[in-house]
Amino acid sequence: QDWKVRGCAGKSASAASLTFTAAVAPRAVRTRARTGVRAAAGRARVTSAAVEKINVNDVKDHLDRGFVLVDIRDPEECAETGYKSSWKNIVLAAMDEDGSIHMNPNFLAQIRQEFPNSMSRILIACDDGTFRSEKAAAAIVDKCGFSQVKIIDGGIDGYLAAFPLSDADKVKWRMRPEIGEDLSVLVSGVDTRQQGQKYY
Repeated sequence: QDWKVRGCAGKSASAASLTFTAAVAPRAVRTRARTGVRAAAGRARVTSAAVEKINVNDVKDHLDRGFVLVDIRDPEECAETGYKSSWKNIVLAAMDEDGSIHMNPNFLAQIRQEFPNSMSRILIACDDGTFRSEKAAAAIVDKCGFSQVKIIDGGIDGYLAAFPLSDADKVKWRMRPEIGEDLSVLVSGVDTRQQGQKYY
């Protein structure tokens, strides 16, 4: 079955320009139907030149240079392996309880929202860095005009095999007000707190 992804301008990508097939299905589906998936992948049409792939050993260097890792796996896959809090999870496709595959029709719109500058540096990763990553990266380049898009060869599985997650990786840091007395009155001469308001 073919699946269409909504383009950046809000219109569906035409079948003539880019068609997503069962090749972008999550891991569970591709595991059950590997042969069919590979055949479908061969029928998928991509209009851009192949997007560059990088080795997992080069991921840190790219992140240090301003690239952002976009994890396109579904929530079930993310929960299975874990992921770094610094990664952006923008799901390309997900499977429901009945085993049906559903493309995220807003995938490209979410990419645009997260990265409003088409010069943004993006690392795309699915579980193994093959079909899904290639189709997602091609769509981002073709439909949204991004030029700094690369794929992690081996995907998240390959990266985590080489660099397992630590507890610190999973922590999401949040800023919070410091506990203590409101000293704004010393600056402005006016107590800015509501009557009876306390800070904890």
